[in-house]
Amino acid sequence: MIRRIALFGSVGLAALATLAFAAAAVAKTIHVRPGDSIQSAVKRADSGDKVLVHRGKYKERSRTCAFEPDRTCAVSVTEDDIRLVGKKGAVLKAKGEQDDGIGVGTTLEAACLTDRSKRLQGSLIKGLKVRGFAEDGVFLACVEDWRITKTEAVDNAEYGLFPSHSVDGRIDHSFTSGANDTGFYIGQSRDARMDHNEATDNVSGYEIENSTDVRADHNLSEGNTAGILSFALPNLDIKVNDANRVDHNEVRQNNRPNTCLDPEETVCSVPPGTGILLLAADNNRVDSNEVTGNNSFGIAVADYCVALGVPAAECAALDINPAPDGNQVLSNRVTGNGTSPDPSLPSVFAVDLAWDLSGSGNCWSQNQAGTTFPSPLPAC
Repeated sequence: MIRRIALFGSVGLAALATLAFAAAAVAKTIHVRPGDSIQSAVKRADSGDKVLVHRGKYKERSRTCAFEPDRTCAVSVTEDDIRLVGKKGAVLKAKGEQDDGIGVGTTLEAACLTDRSKRLQGSLIKGLKVRGFAEDGVFLACVEDWRITKTEAVDNAEYGLFPSHSVDGRIDHSFTSGANDTGFYIGQSRDARMDHNEATDNVSGYEIENSTDVRADHNLSEGNTAGILSFALPNLDIKVNDANRVDHNEVRQNNRPNTCLDPEETVCSVPPGTGILLLAADNNRVDSNEVTGNNSFGIAVADYCVALGVPAAECAALDINPAPDGNQVLSNRVTGNGTSPDPSLPSVFAVDLAWDLSGSGNCWSQNQAGTTFPSPLPAC
């Protein structure tokens, strides 16, 4: 009996090993070298495959972005679990007026946030530099279990790295510069993290928009118009910005002129010299950040309508609650801000810690700050 059990066990282990080997053999690496097409390799890839882009400069012909028919993509990823990986020195450059460098996903419909079957499952973008596109460097639409890592987005006209309507993902160890809206942007998404990134020379370094359970931590935001924004904006599929955390970031000298391209965008109204701004955000926690040298203010909590001067009747018709509620600002070092504020900013707001007195349940504790409005701020 003992011998039979041992024999059965060895056969079982051998069978499992064979199955594991077969599974590993299914996934393949498709190499792309200068002169090859990244898109052609992506089209040949099956779920689980890696598309490995070797050092060189690549330009792709325009194609319709699968998630939005009036936009063009250089590379469009529409299959689950495709790993698009660049070796050092692999650069995807715009060819003509292409909107997006890399587009991942097949739809942008709001239903994908509640219907998992409408989401692309799994996506990895790693190690590529994406440069010079008319809208976004990398755009993810309705993707679950995604990651963008060790990626550079440079001189893309509006956004650098932009997941939207997406779930359970991470942007890390990446770099953005030259975006006239936002370098790192997570919009209408949930359960995501932005960490260990660097943003410089953008209008906004980082933005969390109408999203829930997003953490932005251990990032550097320097030399942008604004360091980090956490907003709820009207007329979007998701109506709240809730339960996000902004912590352990360095936010310094974000005094770049605002070069926003579309005057109707809220970010166009953000004054140069903004450190961290919560606008109509609820239950956000801002803690353990170092915020220095931002000319207009350090960390501010504000009402959407008050900040943008929206008339009362128009404000009442908004589909969001414009007031910030339940936010905590804790244990930050906020010094040397508000020393040369933008003329659009009320002088009382040119401080290290600012609040426009709107909303309920907002509190501040254990911050190191030189100036505040009001003084004192409500304690937690």
